[in-house]
Amino acid sequence: MRISQRLLVLFLVIATGFGGFFYLFFHIKREEMRIYGESDLSQRKGSIETVFKLKADNQLALLDDYSLWDETAKFIKSKDTRWADKNLLPLLSAFSYSLVQVYDNKNRLLYSGHAEGIKGLEELVIDSEILDSLAVRKKLYYHSRLGNLILANSIATIHPTADNGRETTPMGYMLISHAWDSRYLAELAKSLGYDIRISLTPPKIPDAEVSQYNTKVIHPINSWYDVTIAWLVFYSRNPFLTELRALGNMIIFGTMGFILVFLVIQFVLIQQWISAPLKLISQSLKEASPHAILPILNRGNEFSAIASLIDNFFRQQTELVMEIEERIRTENLLRDMEEQTRKILLTSPESIIVTDLQGRLLTANDETLRLVAVESESQLTGRDFYILELVPPENSEALQQMISDLRSGGEIKNLEITLVDAQGTHFPALISASVITDSGRKPSKLVFITRDISELKSLEIKLRQSQKMESIGTLAGGIAHDFNNIITIIAGYIALSAGKIDSHPAARTDLDEALKACLRAKSLIGKILTFSRQSERKEKPIILADLLEDTIPMIRASIPTKINIVSEINSFSFVIVDPTEMQQVLMNLASNSYHAMRPDGGTLSISLNEVHGFELIGLSPEVQLEQDYLHLGFADTGKGIAPEIINRVFDPYFSTKPAGEGTGLGLSIVHGIITGYRGFVIVDSAPGEGCTVSIYLPVSNHIETLPRQEPQGEIPFIPASLLMVDDEPALAELFSISLQNAGYRVETYSSSLKALEAFADHPDTIDLVIADITMPNLDGIQLASKIRKIRNVPVILYTGFCDSQIQARAEDIVVDKLLNKPLLPDELVSEVKELLFRLRP
Repeated sequence: MRISQRLLVLFLVIATGFGGFFYLFFHIKREEMRIYGESDLSQRKGSIETVFKLKADNQLALLDDYSLWDETAKFIKSKDTRWADKNLLPLLSAFSYSLVQVYDNKNRLLYSGHAEGIKGLEELVIDSEILDSLAVRKKLYYHSRLGNLILANSIATIHPTADNGRETTPMGYMLISHAWDSRYLAELAKSLGYDIRISLTPPKIPDAEVSQYNTKVIHPINSWYDVTIAWLVFYSRNPFLTELRALGNMIIFGTMGFILVFLVIQFVLIQQWISAPLKLISQSLKEASPHAILPILNRGNEFSAIASLIDNFFRQQTELVMEIEERIRTENLLRDMEEQTRKILLTSPESIIVTDLQGRLLTANDETLRLVAVESESQLTGRDFYILELVPPENSEALQQMISDLRSGGEIKNLEITLVDAQGTHFPALISASVITDSGRKPSKLVFITRDISELKSLEIKLRQSQKMESIGTLAGGIAHDFNNIITIIAGYIALSAGKIDSHPAARTDLDEALKACLRAKSLIGKILTFSRQSERKEKPIILADLLEDTIPMIRASIPTKINIVSEINSFSFVIVDPTEMQQVLMNLASNSYHAMRPDGGTLSISLNEVHGFELIGLSPEVQLEQDYLHLGFADTGKGIAPEIINRVFDPYFSTKPAGEGTGLGLSIVHGIITGYRGFVIVDSAPGEGCTVSIYLPVSNHIETLPRQEPQGEIPFIPASLLMVDDEPALAELFSISLQNAGYRVETYSSSLKALEAFADHPDTIDLVIADITMPNLDGIQLASKIRKIRNVPVILYTGFCDSQIQARAEDIVVDKLLNKPLLPDELVSEVKELLFRLRP
């Protein structure tokens, strides 16, 4: 057994001895308190019993005085109540009794007097059984209950004064009762020095009362039948018992405190003098460290001598360990460098090849095996494989020159070169190379680090194509804006000319046809702008047939006329799509069909039908059998698609067109858009038989409700002065003439700065400002903002290209109307009339 364990056993033995002594002392004090408490309780019970017996004796003695009285005996015969009221009734007030009654020897009640305020006494009659028992017992003291009251009853036989022994036959019976009400109990408690409570049920003393009083006496109250009818509970505080208990507790806690202090001092001394030094020595040996024994090293005792020996041992051990560790450190460093080099070689994402000075391969990592398309390194190192074999013949001379430069001390960094793998596939790569020297700083090996940049080149092409598509969209918007101005001028002047030649019907008809062509151009430009505009997806229920009919003219305008377009629309159901995205799908499919039918042309058939889900079983795993679908078909009579590549038509950047003619994104975009609407796309084709692309979209249960259109009459003309601003003079002049013909006074400017100066000179004369948004110096929105800082007037703005940014800027300054070009003069006049009528005072 260890010393610390032996010391612990000793401490436990001492602690057990003290604990046993304390337990014995505590038990003795507790018994002493118990005996004293029982003795005190017994004495108090005796005192209480004596008091109750004394009260009963006094009540019986008073009863004897009246029941052994000749006058009372005479009352039995005379039954004179006046005598009774005069002689018996005073007992209630003089002696605080509650009831006095007299019975004859036949148990008949002759007289009953009772105290006021106690209900039920006037009806109280003694049981005949109790009266009959007096023939033997002569007089009796007992208790009875009257409701919640306890009555202390004294009853005796009535005899003449001479018959003190009550030997003659009783002439009658006399009862005196005392009701134990709250006043009586209060007087009794005061005289005895107790708190008294009466209980009609067996008393249960609450914990609060147990802790409040240290003496409790329960006195049962029995009836004539020896049945307990109530209990009196006496509570009292015994100051001597409290002081004795406090003194006992003080002695107990003092003793316990002394024992605890003694044990703590003993424990601390053993811990400091023996256990702590032994623990430090044990810790030092266990941890093989001399630092733990430093606190006891110079104390001059036995433990200090042991600590000195241990310290010397550790010093010698440290010197030996340092020598061993230095040798191990050197070996580990070499091993780590070797392992690190091997891990870098094997796990590097770039190809690493080590060759001799002639370029013969010595080792290669896994990435090299992947690049050159071989399965194991032995396929390269098992024969004389030279790095020159990794480049096409036309690049061999350049690589040989690179090796010569490396041997001369040069290095290569990120040189782009074309490599070839074992299958003959060429791929672009970046190569870096340097020379490895031996211990004499002489070149011994060459290391080549190569990175395949095929994916980087592909991403570069994709980025360039994406930027080209973005530029095309921006260019389309710009061209459409300028073209809008031209169409607006042409259409406007055609409309003005048509109004001047009413007498030439043929010429008027020609101008109407020209105007119709302008309106078709206007519609086409609007669709181009919608198609080229970038925005967030906004899905909503639309009738796909309506969108198809709107898009076919765009398709017709974008492909040659030698391609015949046939459409067959058999369903007008709703689908939930983004109209712009769906229009992009239609244009992409039409473009693919056109390219497939070059150069001879052919027929593009567009169909729209509604089918049930169960009819599409086997076409796609996404089919929902209970769902109805719209089937949109694009069928062309082109060259078709070969079976071996038809499964790749949805791959991004895969294209069957010649280089430079396609992005390879058309069907990929179509597939992504349609699957986003929970639909699917099926391509069916064979070489020489054309191609059919089938799109299936879930039918929506949406039901369109058109708002009720209230009939409107002719808007009345309201005279006004207008400010017309457009940087295109011809367009400004056209709108000005139309507005003047309508009856308005118009000031026309082709410079926004001059228009602002004119407005500032006479702001009160202008009722409405009309301006183009796209203008130099100040655009229409800036002009409207500055004008409104001078005076708040209505503003109409129009533009040939309205994107989300222009829309937001116009909303910020609260433009009254924002119109899109091409805008015909009559349309502008109508908008002006409507706005002035709506804003009239």
